[in-house]
Amino acid sequence: MSATDWSQDEIVVARHAFERGNQKSIEVLIASLQEQVNSLNTAESIWKLHDFLSTERFDYEGRSEFDDAKILFILADMVKRKLISRQDLVGLSDKKISKIKAMAMF
Repeated sequence: MSATDWSQDEIVVARHAFERGNQKSIEVLIASLQEQVNSLNTAESIWKLHDFLSTERFDYEGRSEFDDAKILFILADMVKRKLISRQDLVGLSDKKISKIKAMAMF
C-alpha cells in the first residue's frame, strides 16, 4: 500500500501502534538483558552477550524508523512478537487489519 492509501487518522493510529511496539521491544530487551547479565560467569558468556546486543541493535534499527512503505509488515511483525495487540490497530481500515493479521501468522 502506498502512502496515499492511508488517511490522516490511519497514519496517527499506525504511528501510535508503531511507537508503542518499539517501546515494548525495548522493555522486553531490558528484561532479557537483566536476566542474561545475572548469569554472566565466563569471558565466553560476556562475548555471547555482546553478540546478542549487536544482533538486537541491528534488528531494532531496522524497524525503528516509521516507513509508510513497510508499515504493514512492521506492524504485523509487532503483532506476531506480541509487542502490540490487535486493539492497537483499531482505527485502521478492515482491509489493512486483515492484511496485518494474515502477515502476522507467518
